[in-house]
Formats: sequence, C-alpha cells, structure tokens
Amino acid sequence: MRPIIPLSIVIVVAAIVGILGSSNYDVYVAERDQRNLQLAVDDCKKLFPQGINQEECITKSLDVFGTEYQKEQWSQRDIYP
Repeated sequence: MRPIIPLSIVIVVAAIVGILGSSNYDVYVAERDQRNLQLAVDDCKKLFPQGINQEECITKSLDVFGTEYQKEQWSQRDIYP
C-alpha cells in the first residue's frame, strides 16, 4: 500500500476535526461573553444607583462583552424610548 493514501486520509480527518473544533469554540465564546455581560450588568445595577454612573458602567460592560447588535440597541434607547 502506498504511504500517500493513509497520509491523505489522516490529513482529511484532521481538517474535519479542526473545522468542527473551531465552530464549537465560536459557540462557546459567544455563550461565555453573553453570560459575562449579564453578570457585569447585574453588578452595575447592584453597585450604582440608577443614573449616570450606572449607565457608564453598563456601557463599559457592553464595550467589552456585548455584540454589535447589543451595543446598537443600547445606543438607541435614548433616541427611541
């Protein structure tokens, strides 16, 4: 048996495993960031009374953990109450 055939099979299997691992990692990162954002917003609400300090805290939390859609929604809250 030629060594090229087993080597090509190993390369194809490695590529498939790499693709699957990458997609699972992206899902994990999205879930982790959402969980961290929720915890950060909860902390902001506990630490600061409603007002400018709380809004700044939430804005900073969104900058770190939020998606572009969430940031857009937060910025639109004053325009469209």
